[in-house]
Amino acid sequence: MTYYHHVSLLTRHREENVNFYTKLLGLRFVKNTVNQDNHRMLHYYYGDYQGSPGSVITFFVVPKLGHRYDNSNYLAEVEWSLPQGSLFYWKERLQQEEIPFTEKDQQLIFHDPDDVELIFTETDQPPLAEDHQVDSDVPADKQLLGLRSIHFHVPDPAKTSQFFQELLDWSTENGVIQLSPQEYVKISATDSTDKTHMGRGSIDHVAFAVKDDQALDALLHKAREQEWHIEKIVSRGYFKSLYIREPGGIRVEFATLEPGFTIDEDLAHLGETFALPPFLADQREEIEKNIYPEK
Repeated sequence: MTYYHHVSLLTRHREENVNFYTKLLGLRFVKNTVNQDNHRMLHYYYGDYQGSPGSVITFFVVPKLGHRYDNSNYLAEVEWSLPQGSLFYWKERLQQEEIPFTEKDQQLIFHDPDDVELIFTETDQPPLAEDHQVDSDVPADKQLLGLRSIHFHVPDPAKTSQFFQELLDWSTENGVIQLSPQEYVKISATDSTDKTHMGRGSIDHVAFAVKDDQALDALLHKAREQEWHIEKIVSRGYFKSLYIREPGGIRVEFATLEPGFTIDEDLAHLGETFALPPFLADQREEIEKNIYPEK
């Protein structure tokens, strides 16, 4: 059971983004598709070989994206779990690629090309199962295990904690919601009243995993009863999603585990074509014609 499903961010340069997450970090390019809320915008997914929930980071590609300003409310610090005994490998790999990092407490802290703070934490966990390992330059026993934490920066942490407590029965202790031995959510107070401005490297939302459509519908019913700020419930093809704004203003998604990324490509060839879920297939020509140009 994984609690995280995926995390979605904004990037400016698609080739730079693909190279960093596939060649350097060793993730699989799982899906090359489109932002379903803005068909001019590409949407790239990376993850383990299966594109498993909990292993996935996605990026909306916005070529003319400006600088971001993390102020009153924002998500930051994408933390990943590493298998036991792999920290030294990753330290050497970052050094070889001349990527600056900070090392502390079994962690490496560094930034991607869009200035997203990434944290690699060595755990006591074994490597990925063989059918989840990616064919990449990163040895199988050193590959990323999955998302470990996301950090909510909000004006009133107590209200955000109350949201998670009432809707999901997740309790907060000292600013941390411990989801599992390997997964947690961190909640901190911001010290700025200035409006946050999305830009390069902004985290648009974090998605938590829900078992199936029935569980998602039950969560929607509960959210309505508790009068949270529901944005929408929608099928993304690869999963069904419920979007809610927590009291701090951050978008939180709840996404089903299935059907997954093989509805429009087979497992062996994920990410190799420009994929559209079935309900967008008849718009392919128009969508491809209107994608934002890179320059």
